[in-house]
Amino acid sequence: MSERPAHADFDVCDQERRRNAPSIGRVHSHVPLNATEQFVFDICRGSFLSLWSYANPRGKSAGRELCDVLVICDPDVIIFSVKEAKVAPNADPMVQFQRWRRKAIEESAAQLYGAERWINTSGQTNVVRSDGTLGLPYPPAERRRIHRVAIALGGGERFPLSFDDRGKGFIHVFDERGCDTILRELDTIGDFVAYLRAKEEFFGTHDVLCPGEENLLAVYLNRGRVFPTVDQPIFIEPDSWQKLTNRPEYKAKQVEDRPSHIWDNLVEIVGRDVVAGNLEFPPALTDSEKALRVMARENRFARRMLGKAFSDFLRYAADKRLDSRMMKSRPGVGYVFLVSDNDAAVDRKYRNAALGLRCLVARNDMPDCSTIIGIGTERPSATPGFSFDIVYMHLPKWSPADVKRSEEIRAEFGYFRSPIQTHIHEDEYPGT
Repeated sequence: MSERPAHADFDVCDQERRRNAPSIGRVHSHVPLNATEQFVFDICRGSFLSLWSYANPRGKSAGRELCDVLVICDPDVIIFSVKEAKVAPNADPMVQFQRWRRKAIEESAAQLYGAERWINTSGQTNVVRSDGTLGLPYPPAERRRIHRVAIALGGGERFPLSFDDRGKGFIHVFDERGCDTILRELDTIGDFVAYLRAKEEFFGTHDVLCPGEENLLAVYLNRGRVFPTVDQPIFIEPDSWQKLTNRPEYKAKQVEDRPSHIWDNLVEIVGRDVVAGNLEFPPALTDSEKALRVMARENRFARRMLGKAFSDFLRYAADKRLDSRMMKSRPGVGYVFLVSDNDAAVDRKYRNAALGLRCLVARNDMPDCSTIIGIGTERPSATPGFSFDIVYMHLPKWSPADVKRSEEIRAEFGYFRSPIQTHIHEDEYPGT
């Protein structure tokens, strides 16, 4: 299956949008990056970090950076500190290690804790970009989750890595190989944060000897994204990652995940429409921007299912066999897809209103989904160009009056009057 849906010009905008809309697939920075920061920047551009990342955000004084890269995706805040320490080749190995650790890890730890302290106590409500302009608001303190990541470069995989916790919070320490592997394998905010949280709990309750971050990741993935809970020291085999990636099930997953990038592209294109070319939101979040956050927090496996569903929907819609579809995703989240004819006579306001009404019906039909995201676009055709409408509904309470209203909408407009239900089972690792 193609990595992009069967939608006319889906992977690009029309000519006017291409001229006017800047790219959103990059880390936001106005300060030149050094080689160590460039290492993380390059990974960010090809992963989930490109959506809500800031390189060299400002701290408490003008021109002073808070950290090297800051990722904001409510409720999570990920602070990256990137340090490189070159060691003298002829020095004693222990001296080399101590100098490298002091520069590459201890200095990062100080920066990470300092940045966290500033975020929690400064009273600053928004990220301040490197050019002094405001970026995303920080998540409210009552639900904010901060994750600290030190990228220690220059060791050439010669020196042992361990987590760092000085009573101020867990610090994840990655070298070049570990950073590259983790951020490419766990390239959605949901997958990456889930791993960080599981790792923090694992190391907090177990004695672990692990040669290489990629081998720790292999154990996590092999066990269904959980770590062992045995009451004894744990030794992880040094070839665990190689064994995992050689398995046919792992290779099949890489193939089956290709349609998931349809969802990545959809988030990017809708984001471009909503915020005029970037995802650095203003202080007051709009419903469209909240919808983008929900969409972006889907993990890679969920994106595979959503990408396939959206692609199939557009294919059926092109033949006028389907106008709308609703589906469940992760717990509490449902989606409604809608197409209208690619006709200038079709009022966008009408399509948006129809999308909102369908979302109300879907909320009633999927009672365990308190959040409904509606996505509307034109029916695929040979006519170039397209637009998107997006609706965000978060309705945790659903009263008898709401039930009555949604049924009245169904009866009046015929929305989802006789829905055809399809149940799909799919393994993340085919063949397991």
